[in-house]
Amino acid sequence: MSDNKNTIADELHEEIAKVESEYTMLPTERRRKLIRWVIRQIFTLILYFFLWDAHPWVPKSLWIVAPLALLSLASIVGYNWFLQRRLRKAKAGIENLETSLQRLKETGGQQEED
Repeated sequence: MSDNKNTIADELHEEIAKVESEYTMLPTERRRKLIRWVIRQIFTLILYFFLWDAHPWVPKSLWIVAPLALLSLASIVGYNWFLQRRLRKAKAGIENLETSLQRLKETGGQQEED
């Protein structure tokens, strides 16, 4: 019967380990994405250089393009950190649930004895 008590928590821990192994970005993958990001930004700079005076909306579009480029860079660099943080919170939540269930079972057992 004790095997059934921890199966849900064990399954959740296994699921978290599976998510961590599947979705964590490897350093080679991150480097490849950073290289692509740099190439995109160089291409964008070249376009801005040649088209700056061509249309009046080009300088104004920089207000959209620059934050999106920074957001893209932050997502590449910070992805693993955000993922690890979320998984740590999930693990802590599972541990809190396990301890509360354990305390509830202990107090429930003591009330039955009274």
